[in-house]
Amino acid sequence: MNTAMADSSAWQSLIPRLCLWLVLPLFAVAYQICARKAAACGLDPADAGAWMGCVLRNPWTGAMVASDVGSFAAWMLVLREMDLSAAFPMSALSYVLVIVASWTVFREPGGVAQVMGSASIMAGVFLMGRADAVER
Repeated sequence: MNTAMADSSAWQSLIPRLCLWLVLPLFAVAYQICARKAAACGLDPADAGAWMGCVLRNPWTGAMVASDVGSFAAWMLVLREMDLSAAFPMSALSYVLVIVASWTVFREPGGVAQVMGSASIMAGVFLMGRADAVER
């Protein structure tokens, strides 16, 4: 087989995996950070019209939409190349990264329950990935 074709095929199978393990979780975290920043306009939420105007003019809202569009494009690439049953469990990595981002970016308190929940999610992702590998 032509080595150039083999290299091209290897890259084609690597790109969806990179999107799954790196790009999608980063877009999910970016979306949550931007949403939190956009929502914190500092206006009284009771005055919905003023608050909504503030949110719509906020640059964080644009960044939030851009991260959502990027996430959608990455998902389309992943789903074109991989089975949904293999790809979807890996999206749970985003939950763990959002928790870590809340601790580091927003200095939110974390506790044993969050750490145990994160560990449970990661164990579930590992088991789902192993189940798919065992069945094949």
